[in-house]
Amino acid sequence: MRSGLASFQVLMSLAVALLMAPSLVLGQHPAASGPVSTAGMIGANSVDLEISVRDAHGNIIEVPAVVRLTSMGTKYNGIASAQNLTPARFHQVMMGEYVIEVSCPGFQKSKQLFLLDISYGGMPIYVYLVPEASSNKVASATPAVMLPPQFRSDLERGIEELRKGRYSGAEKTFTKLLPKTHDNPDVLYNLGLAELGLQHDDVARGYFQRVLATDPNHELALMSLARMELRNGSPATAVPLLEKAASPGASSWRTEYDLATGYVKLNRLSEAESAASRAVRLARNQNAAPTYLLGQIQYAAGKRSYAELTWESMLKTFPSDPLTAQASKNLAQLDFTKDSVAPASTASVSDLAVAEPAAPAAVAEHPWAPPDIDNVVPEVAPGVNCQSETVLDQAFNRMKSQLLDLEKFTATEHIEQWEIDRYGWPGAVKSREFSYIVLVYPLKKDSMYVEESRDGKTGIPDSDDAIITTSLNGLGVNILQPYYRDRFNYSCEGLAHVRGLAAWQVRFEQKAEVEDGIRSWKTNRKYYNIPLKGRIWISSINFSVLRVETDLREPVKGLQLTKDHLLVDYGPVDFASGSKQLWLPWSAEMFVELRGKRYHDKHTLTNYLLFAIDTSQKIAKPQEPEQ
Repeated sequence: MRSGLASFQVLMSLAVALLMAPSLVLGQHPAASGPVSTAGMIGANSVDLEISVRDAHGNIIEVPAVVRLTSMGTKYNGIASAQNLTPARFHQVMMGEYVIEVSCPGFQKSKQLFLLDISYGGMPIYVYLVPEASSNKVASATPAVMLPPQFRSDLERGIEELRKGRYSGAEKTFTKLLPKTHDNPDVLYNLGLAELGLQHDDVARGYFQRVLATDPNHELALMSLARMELRNGSPATAVPLLEKAASPGASSWRTEYDLATGYVKLNRLSEAESAASRAVRLARNQNAAPTYLLGQIQYAAGKRSYAELTWESMLKTFPSDPLTAQASKNLAQLDFTKDSVAPASTASVSDLAVAEPAAPAAVAEHPWAPPDIDNVVPEVAPGVNCQSETVLDQAFNRMKSQLLDLEKFTATEHIEQWEIDRYGWPGAVKSREFSYIVLVYPLKKDSMYVEESRDGKTGIPDSDDAIITTSLNGLGVNILQPYYRDRFNYSCEGLAHVRGLAAWQVRFEQKAEVEDGIRSWKTNRKYYNIPLKGRIWISSINFSVLRVETDLREPVKGLQLTKDHLLVDYGPVDFASGSKQLWLPWSAEMFVELRGKRYHDKHTLTNYLLFAIDTSQKIAKPQEPEQ
């Protein structure tokens, strides 16, 4: 790899086709139709709909929610109620465009668009609601000061001292570094950890509070302060901090565990059970403490049969864990013959001996890229199952219906690129803009061929070191279409949370025996097939693709490619005439470790022009939907 401008050009070429949703070939052979559910189908032009309502974590809502379904085109106006596991049901709904409005006490009102057409396969629709107390606005914070390169080695030395338990040395290192870095939040936080290790709790609390004054959403500082308050017997102070740290779809199991502990101490057992259940799901059999705590909460709440099942599951999942021995004693000594509908007494709650998992406070490091998709598994709603084949078929039908009538569209692509140093800090940004052109040609029945270019150029750079990617434009489509499905293993993991929307979460991984996947890199001399794994999120309302995230299944040795993490966000694009709506890429991020060097790219597409519909119309990236 070359440095300077040359390395920038290399990374510019890494995403020649990154952001276009259409595939190179939408089926060179006739696409085989997968199994489609006919539940709810009552006629050629009308269906029965079921709309379920959940909270932002996917949990059921015990109070009734009012669901209104309206359409100007079909003159439909219906109201139904959804509560617990009972969905709102609407009968004989004609094909057309609808608005789904949901109102529920204690939650913000939701309003979403829904297109009902012949591709609807009878699957239930889910709407997620955000608590009324939550704010859609991100708290304003002073931007963190970039740590100058000459101080980064000092930061790493202090972190290493923390890891080895040398708190006095870490305290000296961070105290000396702090005035030079202008209250950098990570330096402040790590200094607080050093003081905590020295048992200077009041001093540590002051540093954590200074972190939050600079960055109110600093998760590690929120959790550290909350744990201190829990230890000091102040759960009422700890719980709001933990609720802020436990953001839907991005929380850790330990955050949810601590939150459940705080709810227990406040005798809020219903909320404690929900948080403990999330902790169990997020821990993914890595720690027994969340499962044991969930059983304790269920027993204290009178749900004895549930507690029995929870503790019995520990015998199989954690056979050698000390907490399993305690769970076994509980199963032998406690009474599980009858559930109690009476609320738990304060005494029974205070008797809960909450187990503390062995997990030291995390140091604030600079991960230069997101974790591997298998290291952090997004939260899914409890008790909601799905079939990957059905979800993929529905999404593919939706994508075909949007793309088959296109002829040409263009966009302005803005790319920013950083080279990351060995400490995880980005260098100076390099940015450029391109005209991105996509031509769509019909190919046989229900197929198309997409030709794309950036500033009209599709060739390979002359340098032997230069690398470009191929077939990235087909990433989202090829994951969906039947032509490529036999190259992957799929698993629908459940109903997840994406930008406030309920979405089916499907994990995919290229089969070991498949060499020719859906993505490749190309140099002047050789092609390299890139073995992928990842997830795709598909809207439960309209089956449009909301997000795709991929990682390497394993490193590509010949290319010296050890990291290739790609995240693409898709969203609706409306034209002024209202005659066409497309789901196109809004933005993407790419993290690459290639030949020992690290890069981070950000891509944004704006100013779409849809030539097949109206050559004079121009649109910008829409605002993200309100939660």
